[in-house]
Amino acid sequence: MLYYLDWVLLLVSHLACQLFSAVNFSSDSLAITFRPDLEQLTARWQHTISPNELMAGYEALRQAALHYGCRYWLIDARRRVSRSNNGPEWVTTQFLPQLQQELGGRLCVAFLVLPHFLTGLPATLVVPPASAPVQFDRFLDEGAANAWLATQQAAARP
Repeated sequence: MLYYLDWVLLLVSHLACQLFSAVNFSSDSLAITFRPDLEQLTARWQHTISPNELMAGYEALRQAALHYGCRYWLIDARRRVSRSNNGPEWVTTQFLPQLQQELGGRLCVAFLVLPHFLTGLPATLVVPPASAPVQFDRFLDEGAANAWLATQQAAARP
Protein backbone atom coordinates (compact mmCIF):
# COMPACT_ATOMS: atom_id res chain seq x y z
CA MET A 1 0.00 0.00 0.00
CA LEU A 2 2.79 2.42 0.89
CA TYR A 3 4.53 1.72 -2.42
CA TYR A 4 1.31 2.52 -4.28
CA LEU A 5 0.93 5.83 -2.41
CA ASP A 6 4.53 6.74 -3.20
CA TRP A 7 3.85 6.02 -6.86
CA VAL A 8 0.67 8.14 -6.85
CA LEU A 9 2.51 11.06 -5.20
CA LEU A 10 5.29 10.77 -7.75
CA LEU A 11 2.77 10.78 -10.61
CA VAL A 12 0.87 13.79 -9.22
CA SER A 13 4.13 15.69 -8.73
CA HIS A 14 5.20 14.87 -12.28
CA LEU A 15 1.87 15.99 -13.73
CA ALA A 16 1.91 19.19 -11.69
CA CYS A 17 5.37 19.98 -13.03
CA GLN A 18 4.11 19.45 -16.56
CA LEU A 19 0.94 21.52 -16.09
CA PHE A 20 2.49 24.49 -14.34
CA SER A 21 5.74 24.72 -16.24
CA ALA A 22 5.43 27.51 -18.80
CA VAL A 23 8.52 26.40 -20.69
CA ASN A 24 8.54 23.22 -22.75
CA PHE A 25 11.91 21.87 -23.85
CA SER A 26 10.59 18.49 -25.05
CA SER A 27 10.39 17.25 -28.62
CA ASP A 28 9.04 14.15 -30.36
CA SER A 29 12.42 12.52 -29.73
CA LEU A 30 13.14 13.60 -26.16
CA ALA A 31 10.76 14.23 -23.25
CA ILE A 32 12.31 16.64 -20.74
CA THR A 33 10.82 17.35 -17.33
CA PHE A 34 12.10 19.31 -14.37
CA ARG A 35 11.36 17.99 -10.88
CA PRO A 36 11.69 20.94 -8.50
CA ASP A 37 11.10 18.65 -5.51
CA LEU A 38 14.22 16.65 -6.48
CA GLU A 39 16.07 19.52 -8.18
CA GLN A 40 16.47 17.13 -11.09
CA LEU A 41 16.02 17.14 -14.85
CA THR A 42 14.71 13.94 -16.36
CA ALA A 43 15.17 13.35 -20.08
CA ARG A 44 13.68 10.29 -21.76
CA TRP A 45 14.60 9.43 -25.33
CA GLN A 46 11.43 8.23 -27.05
CA HIS A 47 12.97 6.13 -29.83
CA THR A 48 16.17 5.43 -31.74
CA ILE A 49 17.43 8.74 -33.09
CA SER A 50 19.56 10.17 -35.85
CA PRO A 51 22.79 12.09 -35.16
CA ASN A 52 20.91 15.35 -35.81
CA GLU A 53 18.21 14.41 -33.30
CA LEU A 54 20.94 13.56 -30.79
CA MET A 55 22.46 17.03 -31.13
CA ALA A 56 19.07 18.76 -31.05
CA GLY A 57 17.98 16.76 -28.01
CA TYR A 58 21.10 17.55 -26.03
CA GLU A 59 20.83 21.21 -27.00
CA ALA A 60 17.26 21.22 -25.62
CA LEU A 61 18.54 19.55 -22.46
CA ARG A 62 21.26 22.20 -22.22
CA GLN A 63 18.67 24.97 -22.53
CA ALA A 64 16.51 23.35 -19.83
CA ALA A 65 19.50 22.94 -17.49
CA LEU A 66 20.47 26.58 -17.93
CA HIS A 67 16.87 27.73 -17.51
CA TYR A 68 16.39 25.84 -14.24
CA GLY A 69 20.00 26.06 -13.08
CA CYS A 70 19.88 22.28 -12.70
CA ARG A 71 23.03 20.19 -12.33
CA TYR A 72 21.43 16.78 -11.55
CA TRP A 73 20.08 14.78 -14.47
CA LEU A 74 18.54 11.42 -15.17
CA ILE A 75 18.78 10.50 -18.87
CA ASP A 76 16.78 7.45 -19.93
CA ALA A 77 18.26 6.03 -23.14
CA ARG A 78 16.60 2.61 -22.93
CA ARG A 79 14.33 3.28 -25.93
CA ARG A 80 17.35 4.07 -28.10
CA VAL A 81 17.77 0.43 -29.07
CA SER A 82 20.12 1.04 -31.99
CA ARG A 83 22.95 3.28 -30.81
CA SER A 84 26.24 4.35 -32.27
CA ASN A 85 29.25 4.51 -29.99
CA ASN A 86 30.19 8.02 -31.08
CA GLY A 87 27.13 9.51 -29.34
CA PRO A 88 28.13 8.54 -25.79
CA GLU A 89 31.73 9.64 -26.38
CA TRP A 90 30.66 13.08 -27.64
CA VAL A 91 28.26 13.50 -24.70
CA THR A 92 30.76 12.56 -22.00
CA THR A 93 33.94 14.11 -23.43
CA GLN A 94 32.62 17.30 -25.07
CA PHE A 95 29.00 18.17 -24.27
CA LEU A 96 28.92 17.57 -20.50
CA PRO A 97 32.27 19.28 -19.70
CA GLN A 98 31.29 22.34 -21.75
CA LEU A 99 27.89 22.58 -20.07
CA GLN A 100 29.42 22.07 -16.62
CA GLN A 101 31.49 25.21 -17.21
CA GLU A 102 28.36 27.12 -18.21
CA LEU A 103 26.41 25.95 -15.16
CA GLY A 104 29.26 26.18 -12.65
CA GLY A 105 29.52 23.59 -9.92
CA ARG A 106 29.57 19.84 -10.29
CA LEU A 107 27.32 18.31 -12.97
CA CYS A 108 25.98 14.82 -12.17
CA VAL A 109 24.30 12.65 -14.79
CA ALA A 110 22.79 9.19 -14.37
CA PHE A 111 22.25 7.36 -17.66
CA LEU A 112 19.67 4.57 -17.83
CA VAL A 113 20.76 2.08 -20.48
CA LEU A 114 19.94 -1.40 -21.75
CA PRO A 115 22.15 -4.30 -20.57
CA HIS A 116 23.67 -4.94 -24.00
CA PHE A 117 24.89 -1.34 -24.15
CA LEU A 118 27.05 -1.82 -21.05
CA THR A 119 28.76 -4.87 -22.49
CA GLY A 120 29.61 -3.09 -25.75
CA LEU A 121 30.90 0.10 -24.13
CA PRO A 122 34.48 1.04 -25.05
CA ALA A 123 36.95 1.04 -22.15
CA THR A 124 37.66 4.73 -22.81
CA LEU A 125 34.17 5.65 -21.61
CA VAL A 126 34.64 4.74 -17.96
CA VAL A 127 33.23 6.50 -14.93
CA PRO A 128 35.24 9.66 -14.11
CA PRO A 129 37.25 9.98 -10.88
CA ALA A 130 35.32 11.28 -7.84
CA SER A 131 37.17 14.61 -8.00
CA ALA A 132 36.08 15.38 -11.58
CA PRO A 133 33.67 18.32 -12.08
CA VAL A 134 31.45 16.12 -14.26
CA GLN A 135 30.18 12.94 -12.65
CA PHE A 136 28.26 10.31 -14.58
CA ASP A 137 27.43 6.68 -14.31
CA ARG A 138 25.31 4.16 -16.18
CA PHE A 139 22.51 2.15 -14.64
CA LEU A 140 20.10 -0.59 -15.61
CA ASP A 141 17.67 0.27 -12.79
CA GLU A 142 15.96 3.64 -12.35
CA GLY A 143 15.83 3.28 -8.56
CA ALA A 144 19.60 2.81 -8.41
CA ALA A 145 20.11 5.80 -10.71
CA ASN A 146 17.93 8.04 -8.53
CA ALA A 147 19.68 6.81 -5.38
CA TRP A 148 23.06 7.69 -6.94
CA LEU A 149 21.80 11.18 -7.86
CA ALA A 150 20.47 11.69 -4.31
CA THR A 151 23.86 10.67 -2.91
CA GLN A 152 25.59 13.14 -5.23
CA GLN A 153 23.23 15.91 -4.12
CA ALA A 154 23.68 15.11 -0.44
CA ALA A 155 27.46 15.15 -0.82
CA ALA A 156 27.30 18.61 -2.41
CA ARG A 157 25.30 20.17 0.43
CA PRO A 158 27.25 22.00 3.16
